[in-house]
Amino acid sequence: MWRPVFRSAQLGFHTFSYRELLSGCTAELYDLLYSLRWGDAVVNNYGFAPAETRGPERFQLQLYAELIKLLANSGEEFVSNHMLEISCGRGGGFCHLIDLFPVQSHAIGLDFSINAIRYCTHRHTGRPNVAFVCGHALRLPFRDTSFDVVVNVEASHVYGDDAAFFREVSRVLAQGGKFLYADYRRRYNVPMLERLARDAGFSGTFHDITANVVAACQLDAGRRQALIRAAVPWYYRILANERLKRYAAIPGTLNFERFRGGDRLYFMTCLTRLR
Repeated sequence: MWRPVFRSAQLGFHTFSYRELLSGCTAELYDLLYSLRWGDAVVNNYGFAPAETRGPERFQLQLYAELIKLLANSGEEFVSNHMLEISCGRGGGFCHLIDLFPVQSHAIGLDFSINAIRYCTHRHTGRPNVAFVCGHALRLPFRDTSFDVVVNVEASHVYGDDAAFFREVSRVLAQGGKFLYADYRRRYNVPMLERLARDAGFSGTFHDITANVVAACQLDAGRRQALIRAAVPWYYRILANERLKRYAAIPGTLNFERFRGGDRLYFMTCLTRLR
């Protein structure tokens, strides 16, 4: 089968099967996407509307702000000394979170993509007590109880093992620590996800924010399509344009309609590790 060649400045030449280009679910393909020149875009999530700030990525940053609100409303005054974001991407959401909720000692952003970590190290250099490392979400390279806050936004749905992910977060989180978590699943799968969280020693309420995410996708559609046109080479867009639009939840695509129709639920929660 013909295997198209894709060139990036950081990675050189790479070949992917036509099926991989259309499905776009491999770790290598995510790493390749992170190697592209996305300009000043530093946050990659569907967003939350309405947004309380201005700027092109206001909806994406608002999602992180909403997590901080959940933490503030958890019924206790909480101070973080050691924070971790799993799947930090280009690091913009993580750094915004730190600006809203300063960390006393150190904060670490982790991602499986070496290109994402290279970008973060370059873009966010100079921030005191912030580091970025490459690692796997199901095999975190940290000792037990290393953090008092763990963050994960719109990434765990591709890990492949929810139970193992919750166990790993519980392992690195100190007792009484907080897990700020936002993602989506098929609506009928969310109760099972809540049960897996309880089995791993977490307590907390999952909040349905699907309507806010749908609104953000609608309001942000033009910017997302412009980003795809600017960052993705024309020959790649020919092969996978519809897949990229679906990935970005552009109105009219399958991903967007699943949210709007109620089949897919987007949730956020502030979980406490009890044991």
